[in-house]
Parts: sequence; structure tokens; C-alpha cells
Amino acid sequence: MRYSDNELEALLMDTESDLAERKESWSADAAEKGRQAVCAFANDLPEHRKPGVLLVGAKENGARVK
Repeated sequence: MRYSDNELEALLMDTESDLAERKESWSADAAEKGRQAVCAFANDLPEHRKPGVLLVGAKENGARVK
């Protein structure tokens, strides 16, 4: 399953989602938190049956980092 551009934009702008993890940069503890998110996506406990998305370069509120 692939997300469309519109679906990815919606995941980016969503305030909270168990399908999307946002990281402003790939520094400090972001790598560890990113790995944890990928494991959570793989477990799919909510049974979305959709892939999770790790968005690097995005703030928690969905804004892009400049």
C-alpha cells in the first residue's frame, strides 16, 4: 500500500496519529525514538493494516522545519 501525496499531507498535518511520527531533525535522541516508532508501526497493535510514516524535518504541529 502506498500513500498518495494528499494522504501524506493529511498525516503530516494531523495533530496526533499512531500512523505518523514527526522528527524535526535526525540528531540527539531522534534516531532512538525513530527506531521505536518503526517497531510500533510494524507491530500495528491498532490493526490499521496500513504502513506507518516517519516524517523527518517536521515539527510536532505538522509545520515543516526551515
